[in-house]
Formats: sequence, C-alpha cells, structure tokens
Amino acid sequence: MLKSRIIKRFKMTNPMRILAFIIFALFAFTILYSLVWAFFSSLKSPTEYTLYKAELLPKEWLFSNYIKAFGLLEVSGNSIFVMIFNSLWLAIGQAFISCMVASATAYVVTKYDFIGKKVVYAVIIAMMMIPLYGSFAASYKMYRTLGIYDTPFILITSASGGGMVFMIISSYFKGVSWEYAEAATIDGSSDLRIYFEIMLPLALPAVGSIFLVMFIGSWNDYSVPIYYLPHYPTLASGLYIYEKISTFNINYPVYFAGILLSCVPTFLLFIIFQEKILSSISTGGLKG
Repeated sequence: MLKSRIIKRFKMTNPMRILAFIIFALFAFTILYSLVWAFFSSLKSPTEYTLYKAELLPKEWLFSNYIKAFGLLEVSGNSIFVMIFNSLWLAIGQAFISCMVASATAYVVTKYDFIGKKVVYAVIIAMMMIPLYGSFAASYKMYRTLGIYDTPFILITSASGGGMVFMIISSYFKGVSWEYAEAATIDGSSDLRIYFEIMLPLALPAVGSIFLVMFIGSWNDYSVPIYYLPHYPTLASGLYIYEKISTFNINYPVYFAGILLSCVPTFLLFIIFQEKILSSISTGGLKG
C-alpha cells in the first residue's frame, strides 16, 4: 500500500506535470494581472494615468469613472445603453438560432441513415476549416445582395447548422438511446414530434450549456458588428471603435471602466453556470 502511494505520488509530480502547471499558472497570472491593472487604472484621473501609468494603485480612487462611462462612451450617436441593447439581441439571437439549427442537424445526421450522410458530415467538417477572414469578401457580397447587410436580419446567417456546436451536440445524441424513439413510433408519434418532445428535451442540458457558451462568445465578439452591422454597434465593437476614433483625446480611465462593465454579464454567467457548462460539454464530448 505504501509502495503504491509512493509510486502514485511520483507519477503526479513528474517533470512534465510540473512544467505544465508552471505554464498554465503563468498564463493565468497574465490574465489576472491584466484585469487587476485595468481595474486600478479605471479609478485614476486622466492626468494621473498619463503621468503615473507604471504605478498600480491610484492616488485618488475615482469610482465616479464608472458613472461617467455611461455618459461619455458614445459611438456615432449611440449611447452605451443602445450598445447594451444591441449586444443583447445579437448575442441571444445568434446563440439561439445557432443552437436550434445545429441541434436539429446533429440529430438527423446522427440518428438517421440516408444517402449522402457522409458527404453532409464531411462538408460540415470542411466548413470548420475555412477561416472567417478567408470568407469575408464572399460573405460581404452575399449579404449585400440578399439585403441583410446592416440589418437585424443578419441573424439568419447563424443558421448554418455546423461548427463546433454541431460536433458537441452530435456527440451527445450518439449517447442517447434510440429506444425512446422506437417506443414513441409504436404509439404513433411522427419524426418531428419525437424530436421536439423526446430527443430535444433529453439534449437540453448540452444545448443549454452550448447556448451559454455561444452567448458569451457573441457578447465579446466585435468582428461581426464591425463588418456587417456598422449602424448597430455593440459594447464590444463600440468600445473598439471608441478607442480608435478617440486616439488623441481619449479618457483612458473611463474607457477601462467601460471595458470592465462590459465584462460583468459574461463573468457572472460563467461563475453561476461554470460547473454545468463544463460538465455538460465534457459529457457530450466523451459520449462520442
């Protein structure tokens, strides 16, 4: 027993594990230090920030900068409240449409046999390999032609049915027994009813977790609003544009206050649902 414990302890402290721990610890430190530095910088006056940028703690703690952020941070006549509203409908819309379409696609591809099934799966995998910037020109022209450029109808583009959402949910569906569908078929249920009343509720833990991850990603994304929604700035894109157009007279403490305020919703969501998100995604991945 003692020998096995010594061997186990030795395996847990081998050089590779120690090196991995050091690397991840340094990575975590850089992220935490950046947040701490931004927080203390947001409490300084513009003069103090310019003259004493290297000093971490402010000489005067100006929490009023967070109140000023709601009035000063404005982009093309859009206040921070408008940017919050744009962030909400875009993040919720993208996450919901992407999850619903991807879950339906994953269910059909996973649970049904049909001609071209492997081709559909291969196309979905190939789509994941195309970088966003590689398809920007074609997407821009297509959205212009369809008349959805710079309109809320841009949410339609989230209905691709592929991507990592498809991979995770399809892995989850592979672990769901087909006996539920067989029993419902005997009772006279249609394929559509089986999906919405049996299969989708069974997959809701995974779909809900993916929805939260997608919402956080969309909330923090600034590329889509900048490229395709120039008149609908979100918090992420609005703060980016504000920093670029105010290079010479920008109030950096207030700017940092705005950045930290934009992080609050996603930070709270992750803290509240982190165990559910990680457990559901890992479970869905293991079932593949």
